[in-house]
Amino acid sequence: MKTRVNKTQIKKMVKEGRSSALAKLNDPELGPLQLLPGTWKNTKKLKGFGFNMMALPFSDAPNGFRVLMNQYDEELTFAVTDKGVPNRGRTPDPDNGSLDQTIVALNYFQKIIQIDSDDFPKTKLHDRFDGKVIHKEPGLWLYMASHETDGMNIARLGTIPHGNSFLAAGRFREERDILINPKEEQLRGFLPSINGVVVGGGENPDEIDLEPIIDPNTGETIIDYFEPYRHYHENPYNGKVNISGFAGFEPVHATRLLDHSLLKVLSKIGKIKRVMRLRVDSTLDHSGTNRFPHSGIVNIPFVVKEADATAMNSTFIIYEVLDSKNGKTRFFMQYAQNVILDFIGRPDGHPGRARWPHISINTMERVSDASEKEMLATLI
Repeated sequence: MKTRVNKTQIKKMVKEGRSSALAKLNDPELGPLQLLPGTWKNTKKLKGFGFNMMALPFSDAPNGFRVLMNQYDEELTFAVTDKGVPNRGRTPDPDNGSLDQTIVALNYFQKIIQIDSDDFPKTKLHDRFDGKVIHKEPGLWLYMASHETDGMNIARLGTIPHGNSFLAAGRFREERDILINPKEEQLRGFLPSINGVVVGGGENPDEIDLEPIIDPNTGETIIDYFEPYRHYHENPYNGKVNISGFAGFEPVHATRLLDHSLLKVLSKIGKIKRVMRLRVDSTLDHSGTNRFPHSGIVNIPFVVKEADATAMNSTFIIYEVLDSKNGKTRFFMQYAQNVILDFIGRPDGHPGRARWPHISINTMERVSDASEKEMLATLI
């Protein structure tokens, strides 16, 4: 697989003009996005491997918030390519001398179906969404085939009906033959590790702790700010669908299920031939000119006022696996995403709002090519 589009391919796209078509797996003109086309789902062995954790503002909760857990299945479809998208420029590209940028875009549609939910303090408000779609997101992945900026060569754009739009830029990385019979120590640093406890509850702004905030003079508890997080740390959430060997989803080590899935499911299927990592972050200085006063996310006024989404980063890892039983090539995807929500004032005396991680993880398999039928299914 040639990850980077070469000069000849760029010239071809420029000469032929902008074009759109159904996306094809391993299309070299998609560069690092070429393993994405098609539909990805939680297949039978991966059912319920989607987990979500977020804090929600609740005025009647003891500390003004509840922590919500979801177990879910997902359908993620990459359907249409838009090639040769031009951006006009005035600076020559160091590789090919062109003044203009050439972009390849791949559209996607994400649909998440809740299997089960739990929150603390307990309300049962979210049980009514079991079996229903709780998240829909149309968007685009971009590959900047020419004119990289500060090494950034991919981007993701998305729009959510809650009233949020985001742009996150980043980089890709391809690796081959690195995960043959992986051991736990090999995974350290390979998969994302996210601590999902609220930022800004302790005396140190960067400290993440689960203990109550204590008055140093009297020894009395000022506020048990972290009680919901401590609850799930001590009582991990398992959801309705049991995952063999998995101890449960909990906030301090929120991405452990990804490690478990890679060790106990994907690596057991066969040789992992190649891996493509796509990482984007809305807080990166996209232009290299320090022009962003915000962090790549815009929200409707209600969201800004009540629970402002202020930052997002996500890592998508795609695996090409040779099935040892039948010799067929299969494709799997893992992702970890962290959206920061800012709401209610910090109780520790530091200025500003507390920052609440909203974490989503999943492991899926590619089940079909991109098709008109799959495109229509995303609209239902």
